[in-house]
Amino acid sequence: MAQLALYRAWRPQRFAEVVGQEQTVQALKNAVRQGRISHAYLFCGPRGTGKTSVAKILAKAVNCSGEAGGEPCNQCFSCQEITRGSFMDVIEIDAASNRGIDEIRDLREKVRMVPAQGKTKVYIIDEVHMLTTEAFNALLKTLEEPPASVVFILATTEPHKIPATILSRCQRYNFRRLTGDEITSRLRMVVADNNLDIEEKALELIARRAAGSLRDGLSILDQCQAYCSGRISREDVLNILGLVDDRFLADLFSCVLDGDIGGIIGSIDRAFAEGKEAVQFLRESSMYLRDLLVAKTTGELAQLSLVTDEVRPVLLQQAGRVGVPEVLAALKKMMEVSVQLRFNESQRFVVETVFLDLATTLTPGEHAAPAATQAPAARAPREEIPWGRVLDMVKERKVTTHALLASGRLLGIKDDLVLIGYKKGFKFHREKMAEKENRDILLQVLEKILKRKVEVEFVLLGEQPENDPVVQKAIELFGADLVEIID
Repeated sequence: MAQLALYRAWRPQRFAEVVGQEQTVQALKNAVRQGRISHAYLFCGPRGTGKTSVAKILAKAVNCSGEAGGEPCNQCFSCQEITRGSFMDVIEIDAASNRGIDEIRDLREKVRMVPAQGKTKVYIIDEVHMLTTEAFNALLKTLEEPPASVVFILATTEPHKIPATILSRCQRYNFRRLTGDEITSRLRMVVADNNLDIEEKALELIARRAAGSLRDGLSILDQCQAYCSGRISREDVLNILGLVDDRFLADLFSCVLDGDIGGIIGSIDRAFAEGKEAVQFLRESSMYLRDLLVAKTTGELAQLSLVTDEVRPVLLQQAGRVGVPEVLAALKKMMEVSVQLRFNESQRFVVETVFLDLATTLTPGEHAAPAATQAPAARAPREEIPWGRVLDMVKERKVTTHALLASGRLLGIKDDLVLIGYKKGFKFHREKMAEKENRDILLQVLEKILKRKVEVEFVLLGEQPENDPVVQKAIELFGADLVEIID
């Protein structure tokens, strides 16, 4: 006989066993105790937060012959049959599979029949938002004039898709996501009861990745139990779920902030070598960026979704190096690429490209236009290059070329020569930009903007470009008023 999954074995059987949802549970217990049961309920909330479990407990409570204080006794015939799933008067319908008008018409015909085994017939319709418009209209007629012995419990993760006419005829209860502490506490009970050997950090990681869903947390624990023969470690959980460690992400984003292209490529190589999926990798990276944004805005008090206390100091240090607009732009870019990734076969290349692009996005002021300077009256008017426009047009042609170019600095232009400098740490960028494909893209853009053909030269600068010999040489060639360093 197959072993019962943990989330089924630990499904609450009484209101008191429900994790979280205190207000909803108390209201329903009071309604049962006072005999004030509504004919229709709507349970809304994220998946795995207890909607179906509470619906079944309510079904037991309204049919229980030994009910006390609003709680089902779990000892009488009705309670035991409902627990086993064989009670004829509790009917579960999956609206995702039975969404048409024919199914609801069949329900309308049967709803008039008196209960066969218990006191009240209970219809639990899961994912009710999946019903068609015609099916909703048919259901509405039943909700308008329900038989006295029937209770409808509608459950949904998307209440905004339910017609207002249905909403107005239901008592609505909102189920919230569970906190990490609530999930961890229940997981500890399960671990103790099943004599599992698991690290506390592994439990905390499972609770974090459950994202407010106790059912998901129990499913992950079940998966770990099947995967590991001995002690379950935090690394085991990461490997099972294909997750990226927050320490790894911290190191990767340090490379991004430093413009360390070699470090970025090396980190991505390691992630793919370990079998990480591109979609999951970007999802984890987005969560890290979210924590970076929260840390930037709230500091030490930040409530983090991915980063642990061990890595928090690194995150806070990184938050001090970036601005909110840059992080928001990076998050937007990461989410856009995550959506596009599923339609792209070259997933690794896409991941590398987005991180190379982030190396410029997360650098404050990198795209800022130069401050206006007025040329001396004795000289001819200076020719200016709209550097921001150049970068935008290059990006439209090729994102990787844009990432390489944006790390450089426009030193100046005279006649038909454009000089672009790179700091020592960006030698890789300079060398790649000098390659024919990238150089040609830039030249095409410059020609379109300047309305003539030009040449371009990429040079390597020292740590302080303003005092660099190359810059001084540029000043000699172009004149001090024609040289600018765009940061």
